[in-house]
Amino acid sequence: MIKIESTTETIESKSGLILAGLVAMKTGLTQIHSSIVKNAPTILTSLFGLMVEGKTDFESMDEKRESLFFKEALNLPFVFAKETVRLYLEQMSVAADEIVNQLKESSVKIIKQARLHGVWMAGNKYLPVDIDTTTMDNSKTKKEGVSRTYQGFDGYHPILAYVGKEGYMLNCELRPGSQHCQKGTVEFIKDTLTQLRSAGVNERILLRMDGGNDSFENMAAITGAGKSYYCIIKRNKRQESSEIWLERAKRHGKQIESRAGKRVWIGKTQFHPKKDEEILEDINCIFEVIERKIDARGNVLLIPEIEVNSWWTNLRCEAEKIIELYHLHATSEQFHSELKHDMDIERLPSGKFDVNKVIMMIGMNAYNTLKLLGQVSIEKENQKYMKRKRLGKVIREIICVGGKLVKHGRQLIIKINEKEPMLPFFLRLNALLGCS
Repeated sequence: MIKIESTTETIESKSGLILAGLVAMKTGLTQIHSSIVKNAPTILTSLFGLMVEGKTDFESMDEKRESLFFKEALNLPFVFAKETVRLYLEQMSVAADEIVNQLKESSVKIIKQARLHGVWMAGNKYLPVDIDTTTMDNSKTKKEGVSRTYQGFDGYHPILAYVGKEGYMLNCELRPGSQHCQKGTVEFIKDTLTQLRSAGVNERILLRMDGGNDSFENMAAITGAGKSYYCIIKRNKRQESSEIWLERAKRHGKQIESRAGKRVWIGKTQFHPKKDEEILEDINCIFEVIERKIDARGNVLLIPEIEVNSWWTNLRCEAEKIIELYHLHATSEQFHSELKHDMDIERLPSGKFDVNKVIMMIGMNAYNTLKLLGQVSIEKENQKYMKRKRLGKVIREIICVGGKLVKHGRQLIIKINEKEPMLPFFLRLNALLGCS
């Protein structure tokens, strides 16, 4: 039986906060200024530290008031009380765009430290950018901007953009729950492309979006950005006849192998997006038409079931590859889950919309920091396949490494057990982030 005793030694359970603090300092998060609040860097960095630990509530700030390690790891002059943090955030939110733009810049600097993996077609690399909306459940609250979402609960409806197969968050925008996914999306796309250029990305870009963003304006914004910008956007069938699509697929498509009672045709048509007199001739329509006469359980259907899927794209490759690339867009749902559940950024803490908008941007920096730490910890030289580390695992394995805090002379030292499995990664990450 293990006996429990107290000790006067300082034991820290979040040693990985040191690495997060190094990222914050290297990317300028600790230098963000506000024309209204002088202590803005301290407030923002403190919240960043909490979010890296997977906390978003103001109450958690009081847990850090007496923590020397939290203050030193994030290079803070002091740690404010929760009431002060809330008050200063509300004051800063009067000029929220000023803070938001600086937080976007620091987030881009984090991505610049990362290695981004893309997808390959015909020997060419394309860097995927997945744009999608998600819902954030804030039911039973009276927060500003909380309203009925398309999923049937009250909350927010933010739009997010992830870059690379790793899923770094390139851009995000908090929106009221009832806002349609297409409203403001053209401006969001343009802002996202600006973020890409700020990150120094000079590769071919592939933007992927769902059917809610089947819009002429979206495609015009992407193709108008230059020859290196491509898109795959799910097309809405609207009121088109499934039977006519089936006949069209039989004429213009090719049949691919499937199970008994199910036939599938895929191909390309000469459809182009149109609006008034304008036509985007570079964008074609890819289709997949499925006819089922026997369902998956072996039941014979009295009337055949016809399913039509189609996509807009300006990529010049086989229909099978287009469809495969679009299906990979579904990975963005996992990135949403990491943000909302692994990091607990769903029930935003403030009752004011502009404050939550700032908190969402701090969350983007914390998300990318955890993503960077996780990816660097598993990357190896000459690695053949890209692997991802879920953020919940990063928090458990890297942030929550235990250590002993000691003071030697004027130097604070965190001592980690030499048999700790993550110690080699800790030392490597420490070196890569520019600390001896």
